[in-house]
Amino acid sequence: MSVCFEGEKRELRSLYGKMKRLQERKEPLVENSFYYPKQWLGNLVVRLGKDWRDVFCRGTWSNLKLYSDHLYFFTETAWNPPIELLELIRQRYPSLRYYYSAEGDEDLQFTNDVEGRYFTARYIVDAEPDMEYFDTIEEACQYLQACIGKPINPTWDGLCQATEEWNGDNPDTDWPISIKRFDIVSDD
Repeated sequence: MSVCFEGEKRELRSLYGKMKRLQERKEPLVENSFYYPKQWLGNLVVRLGKDWRDVFCRGTWSNLKLYSDHLYFFTETAWNPPIELLELIRQRYPSLRYYYSAEGDEDLQFTNDVEGRYFTARYIVDAEPDMEYFDTIEEACQYLQACIGKPINPTWDGLCQATEEWNGDNPDTDWPISIKRFDIVSDD
């Protein structure tokens, strides 16, 4: 899951500093068996003043970057996105607001970035050898049309129908085409 926080620069720098210091420690704050033990989300939960057993934190963060107006990082978690952790950060830093884009299994793509401030992609076309992200249905249809060589009605149903037809006409392919759509979710 990709995450962006925006808000007061002082709070962004404070959160960044906490995360940066945690990942630069010699040893993790809390002993754990994650692949990147210093970047385990549980360390951040503890640094924010909570018990890691009380907040879903099964995963790690990476690609921590502080920009002039937002903080970005990527999380890799098991089973669920770490929304509880994002809410804990918001509690500790009241000016901050978070945006995310999450992907998981076949039918799990969602974002809370309604306006597309940080995460604009709304469609994915996975056609070997590439998986491409698109902001609009028209862009996704145009790309798939180039892959399969047939015109596509620029709607979600048109994209689905074209994919089903191509996969049905090419049953021996090692890589069937798949399409995905990001659901827009509310923080409420």
